[in-house]
Amino acid sequence: MNILLFDDDLRILRFLKRGLEAESHTVSMATSHSQGWELLQIGGFDLVILDVFLGAENGLDFCQQLRQQKHAVPVLMMTAKDSPEMSLECQEAGADGYLPKPFAFDDLISSIERLTSKPSSPSPSFFSGIPGFAMTVNSFSTGLLFLNWLV
Repeated sequence: MNILLFDDDLRILRFLKRGLEAESHTVSMATSHSQGWELLQIGGFDLVILDVFLGAENGLDFCQQLRQQKHAVPVLMMTAKDSPEMSLECQEAGADGYLPKPFAFDDLISSIERLTSKPSSPSPSFFSGIPGFAMTVNSFSTGLLFLNWLV
């Protein structure tokens, strides 16, 4: 998986890069908005991991701009300022996930897997091919009760 890792702290960037590469990910690092945009133009990222506070710049602004430009890449926001309000701000900015610092590396890996896994499409119901009997799993028992009532 190709990940864009975005933070203004080089120690954190290097640590996360080593850990993610050990998990077989390809990691590009950015420390500023301009560097992040340059890397995004190259493209091919499966995930952006973005710090909320980037020195004088703001990761929330970057995420909003990313969404305004219709980039569909999943964004995982991380921040040292954990609060329900910050979580909501990240969501409103267009982030797909939120991870408060400090975090366990396993939590980062779990968040990455959750954000980048493709949802499986539901299998069609047995009755979906029979006209008038297109039922979901939730309505199956109700359908059986209805059929019993008809008989």
